[in-house]
Amino acid sequence: MMIINVKHKLKTTMKKLISIMLFAVLITSCLPMTGSSMTAFIVKNNSEKPISFTAGVIKMSQAFGAQEINNSFTVKPHDSLIVRQTYFKKDSENPQKWFSKFDISPEEGIEMNDPNLSENWKKSSKDNVPTYTFTINK
Repeated sequence: MMIINVKHKLKTTMKKLISIMLFAVLITSCLPMTGSSMTAFIVKNNSEKPISFTAGVIKMSQAFGAQEINNSFTVKPHDSLIVRQTYFKKDSENPQKWFSKFDISPEEGIEMNDPNLSENWKKSSKDNVPTYTFTINK
């Protein structure tokens, strides 16, 4: 009888320990990465015509692993939009690497900037949120 009681207590203690460990992992996985801050990636259109593009990012999923997610956007003339907002390393030198894909649809008479060059992503800050702005056209 004593052995069964000890086994039951051990089993109960192990369940509590596992629950506490899972809770700790869950809490720490929800916290932002150290040295990172919420960052906005903006695409700006200075032309007289709307410009469309597709941007892809790699998302991690515990169930499916790494997957590329692609979204299509259209930036109206003389407008801008937030393409992505995420935690990004402070003082990073390669904001363009956040995107796994960035395909701009050609627009007749408009010369486009290269989204793969870091110098085309201008860094600024608004309300303590680092912002990288890519002007899509020259």
